[in-house]
Amino acid sequence: MTIGMVVDNEFYGDPRVFNEAKALVQAGYRTKILCLNFGKHPPRETVQGIELVRAAMKRKTKQRLFALMNTLPLYHRFWKRQTLAFIRSEGIDVLHAHDLYMALSAGKAAREAGIPLVLDLHENYPAAVMGYNWAVRFPARLVVRPERWAKLEPHCLKLADRIVVLSAGFRDLLVKRYAFLRAGQFAVYPNVPDLKELLGYPVDPAILPEQGRFVMFYFGGIAERRGVFTCFEALRKLAGRYPQVLLLLIGPVDRADQKRFDGYMSDPLIRSHTRHYPWKDISSLPSYILASDVCLVPFRVSPQYESGVANKVFQYLLFGRPVIVSDCRPQVEVVERAKCGLVFESDNSDQLAECVRRLMDDPQAARDMGERGRKMVMEEFHTEVFKGNLIALYRSLEK
Repeated sequence: MTIGMVVDNEFYGDPRVFNEAKALVQAGYRTKILCLNFGKHPPRETVQGIELVRAAMKRKTKQRLFALMNTLPLYHRFWKRQTLAFIRSEGIDVLHAHDLYMALSAGKAAREAGIPLVLDLHENYPAAVMGYNWAVRFPARLVVRPERWAKLEPHCLKLADRIVVLSAGFRDLLVKRYAFLRAGQFAVYPNVPDLKELLGYPVDPAILPEQGRFVMFYFGGIAERRGVFTCFEALRKLAGRYPQVLLLLIGPVDRADQKRFDGYMSDPLIRSHTRHYPWKDISSLPSYILASDVCLVPFRVSPQYESGVANKVFQYLLFGRPVIVSDCRPQVEVVERAKCGLVFESDNSDQLAECVRRLMDDPQAARDMGERGRKMVMEEFHTEVFKGNLIALYRSLEK
C-alpha cells in the first residue's frame, strides 16, 4: 500500500507530520508527502524513507489564498488539482490529509480517484480560527469568514473514511456531536515526541549567556490566545522581588498581536527580564529546555486547547523540567497524573506568578516534579507507544 500525505506547508514545519510518516515507513508502508516549497528545497527529496513531492508557491501567495479560502476558493482548487495529479502520478492507494480545512480539496480528489481519505485533525480547527485575532478583527473577518468553519465541519468530516485525532476526549466529542460518525472510524494519536530524535540532539550547556538567572521558558507561537501576555503580567509581579528571574521566549509573534507584544517589550522592566528569539532550529530545543528552570504552557482556555495536549508539554517533560500550565483540561490531566508541575487559572497572572514563586522557593520540589514528568514521558507518551493506533487504522483500510 502506498500512502500519500498532503500538507499545506513546508515539510519541516510540523513534527507531527514527520513522526506519523516515519511510523508508517517503519511499518512497511511506502509513504509519500505532497507539501509546499517556498523556494529553497528541491522538487523531490527522500528523508528517512519518506518520499517528498513539493509544489512551488510563494509564502505570501499561500498566506493570501489561505485567508481568502471561504470567499474566493482558489486555494481549494489549487490543492484539488495538485492532489489529484499526485494521486495519479505517484500511485497513491490511500490519501492522508492534514488539518480540517484540507478535507474539501483532498476529499474531492480522493473521490474522483476512487481511494479512501484519512483526515488528520491537528486541532479543533473551527474553535482555533475563532481565536486568531488576524481572522476575527474587522475588516479581515469579512473576507476570512472564520465562523463558516463551524458550519463546514460536518461536511469535511463526512468526506473522511478514517479520522485521526489528538485525544479520546476530542473523538468522543465529535461522535456525540455528529450522528454519522462512529468511534471505530477514529485513531487517537497525541502530539507525542520521537525520543530517539529529541534525545539524539547535542546539548550546548552554554546556549544562554545569562548565568545565575531563574529561567521561565516558553517555546512556540506568541499570541494572545496562547497566553503569552499573561506571562508578561506575571513577570511584572515577580521582577521586583526576584531580580534573577528571566522570561525566555522562542517563537514568531502573530502579526495581529505584534503591536501589543512591542508595547510590553518597550517597558524597561519587561525588556530587562526577557529574551526573545523569533526562531531557533528544533535541534537546539533540548539545550534551551535544560538551560531553563521551569517551562510554561499558558494557553487561554478555549475549545481549541481542549482537543489535546500540545507538543511542547511532552518536550519540556522529556528533559526533566517542571511545567506550569493553564487549566486547559487535557494538560491538567497530564500534570495531575504525574504530579509533574503546577496549574494556574487561565489569564490569571497572580496565580501564574505564585506558581513560579513556589518553584523558585522550593528547588527540590521542582526537581522532583521534573523527574516524575520525564519518567512518565519515557514510559507512556512517545511515538513508539502510540504509533500502533495509526498503523491499526491503516490495517483496517487494507481489510
